[in-house]
Amino acid sequence: MRMDTQNGVIGISNEVVASVAGTAAAACFGVRGMAARSALDGLVRLLKREKQTQGVCVRSTADGVELDLHVALDSGVNVRTTCRNLRHQVRYQVQHTCGVPVGTINIYVETVKA
Repeated sequence: MRMDTQNGVIGISNEVVASVAGTAAAACFGVRGMAARSALDGLVRLLKREKQTQGVCVRSTADGVELDLHVALDSGVNVRTTCRNLRHQVRYQVQHTCGVPVGTINIYVETVKA
């Protein structure tokens, strides 16, 4: 993503945005971690802390970025409330840290872990 400012051009890669979004998502209450679905067997696996960007898909748009988050939730949490909190926290962290406006955030709950 490129932003023109009065002092020049600022370029922020999608990997940086994905890293910030993945870290913010994993820190939310009720989120066990980022998840990825295996292409070979279709099973969902929890990602390690250093691979959290694999659970985030970033698309650049004319107005900023759109995010897809694939998460694993803790059992016993209210899914709707947790996703609302997750959306709010990720939007705030990406906008605050990267200075990039965030449009749509799609959350895919891949699994619920005990």
